[in-house]
Amino acid sequence: MAPIEDAALRSLLADLRAIPSGREEKTNELENLIDYLEIAAVAAGEKPSHLQGQGRRSRGFMHAIERVAGVHGLLVMRTPPVPTYYHRAPHYDPRFFEWERQRDRESCAREGHVLWIYRDRNLESAIRAAVEGEADVAEVLGYPPCCVRENSELGIRLAEARVRGYQSQYGATDVEDFIRLATQDARVEITRTDWPEFRHVFPYVQFSPCSHCAESSSSPAAEVNWAMKRLATRLSPAFQRAIDKAAKAALEVREAKRRR
Repeated sequence: MAPIEDAALRSLLADLRAIPSGREEKTNELENLIDYLEIAAVAAGEKPSHLQGQGRRSRGFMHAIERVAGVHGLLVMRTPPVPTYYHRAPHYDPRFFEWERQRDRESCAREGHVLWIYRDRNLESAIRAAVEGEADVAEVLGYPPCCVRENSELGIRLAEARVRGYQSQYGATDVEDFIRLATQDARVEITRTDWPEFRHVFPYVQFSPCSHCAESSSSPAAEVNWAMKRLATRLSPAFQRAIDKAAKAALEVREAKRRR
C-alpha cells in the first residue's frame, strides 16, 4: 500500500484537532492527543488500526471522527466494544469464569459500538476475532504481545484475588455463591500486592508496557513509543510539544494522587 505524503497527514491531523469536544468527552488531554496521533499513524502505515470509543466518547464525536477518517481515505468499521482478553483461564471454578465471560459479552453488546480505523481491508477478520474475544488486540492495534499478555495476567490475578475474597470474607463455597456475590457487586478487601500496577513510562502510547519493556529504552514498547514520537515531530513540532506538555501534566496528577 502506497505511503501517504506528509502534507496529507498534516491535513488529516488538522481536521482531527478541529473536531469540537463536548463536556461528555475525555478530560485527559494526553489521551485526546494520542488518539489523533494514532489515527495519523494508521494513515502513515506505522500502525495497523486505531480503536475509538472504548472509553468515554459521545455519538457526535464518534461520527465526526468517522467522517474525517473517511474523507482522508481510511477504512472504518463499527463493532461492539472489545471484551476483556484472557490469555489463560483463571484458577477458579470454570463455570463461574464462563458466567463472567458471558456477562462481559452481554455488557459489551449493550454499550453500543466502537469505531475501528484502518487502511488494510485484510485486517477485518482479525478485528472481528478480537471483538469476539477469540484473539488479543496486539496484532490489530500494533501493541507488543508481551505487554498485552502481562496486562491480561494482571487482570486475571485481580479476578482470582476477588474470588478468594468471596471465599474468605463471605464464606462462598460454590459457583452459585460466586455468581450471587458478583451480581450484588459485593465489596471485597484486596491486598495491595494483588492490585495490578499499570505503568505510564512512555507518553506516546496508550497501552501499559510490561515490566521488561518498562525497564529498557530498546524494548518493543519503547520502539513503538519512539516511532510515534518521531511521527508527531515530523507532522508538527508544536503538536509534539503539546503531547510532552500533556504527558508532564498527567504525570504530576498521578504523583499527587500517589502521595495522598
